[in-house]
Amino acid sequence: MKAGQCAALLALFWLVLTGRLDLLPLVAGVLAAVLIAVWATSSLWQRDDPPVLSPAQWLRFIGYTVRLVRDIVAAAIVVAEKVLDPRMPISPVLIVHRAKFDREVSRIALANSITLTPGTLTVDIEGDEFLVHCLNEDFAADIVDGTFDRRIRRVFEEP
Repeated sequence: MKAGQCAALLALFWLVLTGRLDLLPLVAGVLAAVLIAVWATSSLWQRDDPPVLSPAQWLRFIGYTVRLVRDIVAAAIVVAEKVLDPRMPISPVLIVHRAKFDREVSRIALANSITLTPGTLTVDIEGDEFLVHCLNEDFAADIVDGTFDRRIRRVFEEP
């Protein structure tokens, strides 16, 4: 993705979030979008090809995002139940998960998806190994069984 395309998407996202067309917020949003886009395109994707998606991948990305939001909400409810339970049935674990991806963007998407899901946190990435902290062993299920891997692979690695 080129800096101009990235900036346009970020500016559009800013408009959707703020819902305002006042001059000052609009200028601030566009300026922030341009700065972030220039930084992202020049430094984030130096080691890998930029995360360009085909139209089919964009559709799968939208489906992935909807599914991820659903998983986040479900996990947030479970975490809230555990935290509000007076016995607080928490038994944290660290797991090492191996996921072989061809693209850096896939590794980043997996790490961020894990971290965005309440009860799990990507602590470190070393090559194809992800060190993940889970609030409970149950939270590791989708990671260990490869559910996240398959979803990420389908979006970012399949044409």
